[in-house]
Amino acid sequence: MAWGEVVVERGNVPRVANPRDTEAALNWQLERVGSAAWLDWTLKFQRMAFGYAHDSGWHDAADAVRWLDHHALLREGAAPRGALVWYQAADRIRVACSLGNGQVVGPLPTGPVEVADVSGLSTDWVWSDPHFPFGH
Repeated sequence: MAWGEVVVERGNVPRVANPRDTEAALNWQLERVGSAAWLDWTLKFQRMAFGYAHDSGWHDAADAVRWLDHHALLREGAAPRGALVWYQAADRIRVACSLGNGQVVGPLPTGPVEVADVSGLSTDWVWSDPHFPFGH
């Protein structure tokens, strides 16, 4: 290493099973379609959908994306069913859950929990497995 270079070590992040499996998390979300109670709480909504009652350890979705990127956990392309889809909309990063075939569910920038085509929400998105390393 030359003087002044920065070395970033990306240790393996232990993966544990979420309290709710993918289908239960999606059902939880679909039961809340139409609810405006989750406005601007996209990360909290996803954390709770996968069964975590307490804080995720991330300040917001942008903080989560930075952490996931640092640990090489973000992917591009079509998101599989149950993946978290991180997208840029209304000047902030938001997160929804993939239903597959380009559709997501979650609190949308317009307010209520809805099902939408991710391509209609943003032209800039990535996805990750539903991983909440600090959730409890």
